[in-house]
Amino acid sequence: MFVAIYHDIHDVDLFKQKVNQMTPPPETLRRHNFLTATDLSGATCLWETPTVDELRNYVDPQLVPASTQTYLQINEDRAVGLPASQLT
Repeated sequence: MFVAIYHDIHDVDLFKQKVNQMTPPPETLRRHNFLTATDLSGATCLWETPTVDELRNYVDPQLVPASTQTYLQINEDRAVGLPASQLT
């Protein structure tokens, strides 16, 4: 499944530091993109994951308290521009 994450960034400097220090994701997760607002108040990324909980358990411990994440499971039948699946 595809999941978009919206990151509400509370501390820009800490967020940058935490993103740069994130451990590589497990083989079960694939990040397809990462996009930030010009003022760095928020960011969005698109992941492929077996479950939302698995993705949340990977991302949240590494980024809190710099940001609060909102996870959105993508409706693949109605989405436009999703990349090809990279998970088997």
